[in-house]
Amino acid sequence: MSKTNRIADRAKDVLHEGNARHVIVEKHGRVLVDLPLTIVVIAAVLAVWLVAILAAVAVINGCEIRFEGPEKPPHNGDSPSAGD
Repeated sequence: MSKTNRIADRAKDVLHEGNARHVIVEKHGRVLVDLPLTIVVIAAVLAVWLVAILAAVAVINGCEIRFEGPEKPPHNGDSPSAGD
């Protein structure tokens, strides 16, 4: 496999992972914004000041900003043992 193909495959993987994760803004349990992480990152790169201002306004107004993604099963060595 050529280096270009590996880079393209990695870019596709990163894009897929970003789309699988979401930034969610909630207030009093009501979802106000639910965006894929990819969109948030692109917005932050293009207009970091705007994203910073919007995040500050959300927090000041009592909104909760959280990140959600697909749950991954623990690796064999990562799960806590019963004897601990």
